[in-house]
Amino acid sequence: MIEIKKVCDSTKFKIIKKLAIEILHEVYDPIIPAEHTDYFLKEFQSENAIEKQIKNENFSYFLLNFDTKDVGYLGIQKLNEKLILSKLYILKSFRGLKIGKTALEYVNGFATDNAIKKIELIVNQQNKETIDIYEKNGFKIVKSMVNSFPNGHSVENYKMEKILITK
Repeated sequence: MIEIKKVCDSTKFKIIKKLAIEILHEVYDPIIPAEHTDYFLKEFQSENAIEKQIKNENFSYFLLNFDTKDVGYLGIQKLNEKLILSKLYILKSFRGLKIGKTALEYVNGFATDNAIKKIELIVNQQNKETIDIYEKNGFKIVKSMVNSFPNGHSVENYKMEKILITK
């Protein structure tokens, strides 16, 4: 059974951090330098960074649970009539079990419940498999972009969006 549980305390932040270390190195090290993955983990997926995002930047984090095991996480940011799908990561051994699909359905439901008209995300251009999944779920590439970071590394990304029909 797949469950999506909202994260509100530091105990759960530690679980996300641990998942992030495993998943992000596996996903990104083949396409960007590992030291940039380490930088990203420290700046955006540490316990302090997650807490700050929740308190100050209108983020919500969720653990993705499969048969009572924490197997991934989701991070979204609500900005007026737009929702940013910031993070959706699943352990490699649990991919293909409809966890990502369930998470995307949850995001769509959250957006609908909050009168959000558009969901946006940023994805690495080399992450073809993930791009395909987003496209199958109604997202379209709207912009090619280069994101530069204070550590001197740059990443070529796509901005994707999904326009929602509101009632």
